[in-house]
Amino acid sequence: MIGRAAARFPLGGRKGAWWGVAFVILLFVSAAMVSLPTAAEPGNRIAAFYKAHQQVIVWQQIVGTLALLPFLAFAAALSRWARMDGRRNRWLMPAAGLVALATLATSLVPLAMALMPNLSPDLAHQLTVVEDLADSVLFASLAGFVLATSTGAPVWVRALAVLVAIASLARAALSPFGVTVLDIAAPLAVLGFIVLLSGRLLFSPSPRHHTEDSRT
Repeated sequence: MIGRAAARFPLGGRKGAWWGVAFVILLFVSAAMVSLPTAAEPGNRIAAFYKAHQQVIVWQQIVGTLALLPFLAFAAALSRWARMDGRRNRWLMPAAGLVALATLATSLVPLAMALMPNLSPDLAHQLTVVEDLADSVLFASLAGFVLATSTGAPVWVRALAVLVAIASLARAALSPFGVTVLDIAAPLAVLGFIVLLSGRLLFSPSPRHHTEDSRT
């Protein structure tokens, strides 16, 4: 289903690379809008924050959800690139689908909280715990996606993918316990790796050229 929807986008090698860039830009815009509180904050402070920043939070979740469109198109472009290069990456699109589902979960919870007319402190704290857990699932799925994109890539790309995946998994495991040391580093590592993949897709020779070179 994801593959069919993404196939409607222009997914030629260099065009596909720009979907990755668009995804990174949209996520930076979304992150710059507002920083949501975590479950480490008391419920009354969380409820007051959502009431004071309702419109900004709603728009942030909309932008974050819209970022899934270029993300899925970029994943489909990477999958198509692998097929043209004689490789079949069967894990890439399922991994992208898990990221999309986790992203929707992390967006729907704060969106619902922002739209609640009378958000009580207890409910605010409970939903924030759910949001934090969904965020951990998101970073775990991002680790899987990063590893899936590196299948068949050069050794140095696979090594970077492992490091980024480790950072994402550590972020997923530590965040529910209030450890924030990777809250900035892990997302930047993932986005940086996507920019790297976009660059490889943009500047690498066409897979057809590789095939022709191997025959000569």
